[in-house]
Amino acid sequence: MKLSTQNASDAGGLVGPDVIAACGLSAVPALGASSLLRIAGRFGSLTEAVEAGPRAIVRANEVLKLKPEALDYLARDPDLEGLGVWAVGAAKAAGARVVLVGDGWYPARLRELLNPPPLLYVRGSLLPEARRVAVVGSRDADEQGMEIARSFGDGLARAGVTVVSGGARGIDTAAHDGAFWGSGPSVAVLGCGIDVVYPPENGEIFDRIASGAGAVVSEFPPGTQPLPPNFPRRNRTIAGLCDAVVVVRAALRSGALITANHAAQASRRIFAVPGDPGNPRTAGPNELLRARGVKPATSALDVLEAMGWPIPDELERPASDEARRQGEPGFPSSPAEEPHGARTDEQAVDEESLRLWRLLDERTPAHVDDLAHRAQMTAPEALSKLAELESKGMCLQRPGKYFLRR
Repeated sequence: MKLSTQNASDAGGLVGPDVIAACGLSAVPALGASSLLRIAGRFGSLTEAVEAGPRAIVRANEVLKLKPEALDYLARDPDLEGLGVWAVGAAKAAGARVVLVGDGWYPARLRELLNPPPLLYVRGSLLPEARRVAVVGSRDADEQGMEIARSFGDGLARAGVTVVSGGARGIDTAAHDGAFWGSGPSVAVLGCGIDVVYPPENGEIFDRIASGAGAVVSEFPPGTQPLPPNFPRRNRTIAGLCDAVVVVRAALRSGALITANHAAQASRRIFAVPGDPGNPRTAGPNELLRARGVKPATSALDVLEAMGWPIPDELERPASDEARRQGEPGFPSSPAEEPHGARTDEQAVDEESLRLWRLLDERTPAHVDDLAHRAQMTAPEALSKLAELESKGMCLQRPGKYFLRR
């Protein structure tokens, strides 16, 4: 039986049987890159494996050594071609196209990995050749860490470097925001399907990345939820896409350190932002700096110099550049610049707003969902109260609906 391409098209147009086969097999539970490589080797290609059928794949398991979950699924004789057509259609509905590892548009650096992702779902523009640096770190980063990540994103973007991160809350979001400030592209690598918006509040950021010169990328089938086992794979892809990785904030056991470990295995340059030894969020970068080959970095300039890349004049005058950025719309003002009298008297707000205000911290931003839960109110109610507090100068809102006390 030959695969049909009827009605199979992604955002890039009609696709061939190789794309349908890759999408179909990659949607089988527990079939990762190494398993797909073995299947392709045993049958000649993924297309030939799909044509042979699920039961033929099961019969070859002595050689393939597939995981029980994959075997159980294939033993039910699923329609792999239909599964592939569905995945391609779901990608198209999300505005994404499918890029196979053998395609000319597949990123060259990522292809260097041992067992790279066999396919990528891509919204936007992902160039096969580009200078890319990952800026990664904690979801619950402190305000200083967020500002540092924005500064890295801004400076790298101004130097023509694509900023890569995971699209998560905290440092990832700040890095993408910084790239926007620098008018440069960024790439968000998801730990879920290309049609799943996670975290939900970053939907606008993903749309802005994809509609600009950047890309939102996933190696997971459409509909895949953001489950914990997905994120180490996502972190490996982040490292593989990049020439270097910068860890801004991270605990000793965190996804950012997993990304750094994958970067080391792939012989990528690793940078870490040194921090206060008493801050648990800087323990990860401080630990990395003890390893051979990891370089300290406090700005994009440090990374550009170490990589031997061109440095724009504006980055060599950080003081004047900072003054110019402070005048731009959307650049967050520092709490230190606000007059002390900006804090409103507690009697000027209602009891619920005051309860929210007391939950806020001056250095560590808190997400509206967490604040709502702790204040025992709905998220929309909390957001409305926080907006009122912000208008009174009692709190600051950061990208992604994070808030700080003023």
